[in-house]
Amino acid sequence: MTWWSRVAAVVAAALAIGVLTAVNPAPAEAATVDTNAWYVLVNRNSGKALDVSGTSTADGARVSQWTRHDGANQQWQFVDSGGGFYRLKARHSGKVLDVAGASTSDGAAIQQWADHNGGNQQFRLADSDTGHVRLINRTSGKAVEVQGASTADGGNVVQYADHGGANQQWQMVKLSSGGGSGCGSAPTLTSGTHTIQSGGKSRSFILRVPANYDNSRPYRLIFAFHWRGGTAGDVASGGTSGTAWSYYGQQEQSNNSAILVAPQGLGNGWANTGGEDVTFVDDMIRRIESGLCVNPAQRFATGFSWGGGMSYALACSRANAFRAVAVIAGAQISGCSGGTQPIAYFGIHGISDSVLGIAQGRSLRDRFVANNGCTAQNPREPAPGSRTHITTTYAGCRAGYPVQWAAFDGGHIPGPVDGSSGESGVTTWTKAEIWRFFAQFQ
Repeated sequence: MTWWSRVAAVVAAALAIGVLTAVNPAPAEAATVDTNAWYVLVNRNSGKALDVSGTSTADGARVSQWTRHDGANQQWQFVDSGGGFYRLKARHSGKVLDVAGASTSDGAAIQQWADHNGGNQQFRLADSDTGHVRLINRTSGKAVEVQGASTADGGNVVQYADHGGANQQWQMVKLSSGGGSGCGSAPTLTSGTHTIQSGGKSRSFILRVPANYDNSRPYRLIFAFHWRGGTAGDVASGGTSGTAWSYYGQQEQSNNSAILVAPQGLGNGWANTGGEDVTFVDDMIRRIESGLCVNPAQRFATGFSWGGGMSYALACSRANAFRAVAVIAGAQISGCSGGTQPIAYFGIHGISDSVLGIAQGRSLRDRFVANNGCTAQNPREPAPGSRTHITTTYAGCRAGYPVQWAAFDGGHIPGPVDGSSGESGVTTWTKAEIWRFFAQFQ
């Protein structure tokens, strides 16, 4: 298999990543709460979303406001407690909005906590104008607000006496009953090449919609980025290995359970200058999820070489928007804006890679070993000449944020085969291991 053997030396790292552009479905009013749906709550004063800080799954994790990205830690389900009160359940953790210590004081922190249906976890929705609501706690009678009317990312969310201020008003943006805004509607996208405008440029991607697509079923969304000199067509077709290697084998492995995307890089690369390629991803997500039924908590990215670097850039800058990434023979060559939040991470690298040395892959991995709270280690790697691979799952990682590392005896290739010095998209082990890593997230 030689269709990607043109990979050459990689260009310099790119500049900072751009800002996510929010989608704006119609708001819901208090009287129309759908307890089967997921909502993003956008503060009227700041325009930012109610967010569990750092995508934490721990009891006591603070709730703050953050730029809206519709990630799972910004999605809330209203669970009926009776009597007009609801508990707000976070999608990523299953925990609910909670007034710390059942306090009745102004300024008491809002956090997430395991659902015990206490009064400090129950809120009624008081209507304000233009479709906004105020969240009034059952125990204290106080409203959920952004402290000090802050407009900054990370602004604290607390309770305070209800005064109807804009910082106490929230727009309930309904994503759908179980998926993105494209669920429940006739699809407006089909398999094939699509062109959109992004950052003032015409950009394209190749889409594969599952056979027997069901618009009531929220699908995984997997982005597969090409290497330097490669194309979206190479990724979508599988090259000389054919459909067994389409989208790095994820078409075969997902078996019609995922929507697949092969984006086309500018100049057949992912320089991500000024963050334009991350903005392109934001724009693709908005277009795809408005036309197809996607689970916003089930977005994934993978890629080889420069495509691995692009996947890493998303891990850094869009950890709240993507559930996991798999980086094959990557390095920090598309930038890393942010890079402080956890995300499930799988790194794959050859011990004799002469284009992007394995030390660069280890460095990417170790960033998320730290971010995810895993126990640091130097995992075993195969000996030269062994023609095998060793996959290590790190211990001690935060629940829901695993780190996995696979080192193989080989060079700068995405499809190594155990027992062989060559590669094959048909028989490589990488595609199944990537799929297992993605598929563990339900």
